[in-house]
Amino acid sequence: MLSHHELATLMVLRNPGRHLEEFDPDVLALRHYELVEVRSHDRQGSTLQLTRRGRELLQRLHLDGGPLQ
Repeated sequence: MLSHHELATLMVLRNPGRHLEEFDPDVLALRHYELVEVRSHDRQGSTLQLTRRGRELLQRLHLDGGPLQ
């Protein structure tokens, strides 16, 4: 079960351009649950990105920004 901090972090990461530290405890937990991954870019460093599993979880919770069904 995700904590409210981890869930909030997951919601922040759904929007590209948001910067979070990859060693933040909530980010590390989301990586452990395979909801977030680190994408490395040669010269630009690395970025955090939702995995398919992370996007599906947000969709099931109706927190993906899409219309409610």
